[in-house]
Amino acid sequence: MSQTAVPPPEDGADADVAALFKEGFRHHAAGVALVCAATPDGPVGATLSSVASVSAAPPLLSFSMARTSATGAAVLAADAVTVYLLRADQAALAHSFAVRGADRFSAEQGWRHREGSDLPVLTDAAARFTGRLSVVVPAGASWLALMEVDEIELGTGGAPLVHHDRAYWAPGPLDA
Repeated sequence: MSQTAVPPPEDGADADVAALFKEGFRHHAAGVALVCAATPDGPVGATLSSVASVSAAPPLLSFSMARTSATGAAVLAADAVTVYLLRADQAALAHSFAVRGADRFSAEQGWRHREGSDLPVLTDAAARFTGRLSVVVPAGASWLALMEVDEIELGTGGAPLVHHDRAYWAPGPLDA
């Protein structure tokens, strides 16, 4: 049975619409990325499935982060932001950046310190995009950020990491 939301006629129904909205997007598979930045208090990062390609010329990408997130506020205030696209074999890494208080930026996870940078680099991501945020717009309970990409590094290929229905997946090819 499918559920359908219509504009609610009574108080409290906005929560019902939000719940249906979230449930609907649990059925939408999305690639998984880490969004990271250096701050005066050290590096910060979060797992996101909202990263999207916007333009190839010039290279632009977008992502959204919760307005209530301290990590989101730190990323959006940073001079430079790095987005890492993850492979299926990096699901544990994605999970660690999605859980509060989990270990992050450790050498065991593949992070290496780079001379002249306060932000460690993940040396084994599918792709790395570094740039600066050019536009940040409040969008409901989130921030929508547009990033101008200045540097791109392609990494090792492999099965992509996908988030679907609150779990990580590795999709396989379909016969046409």
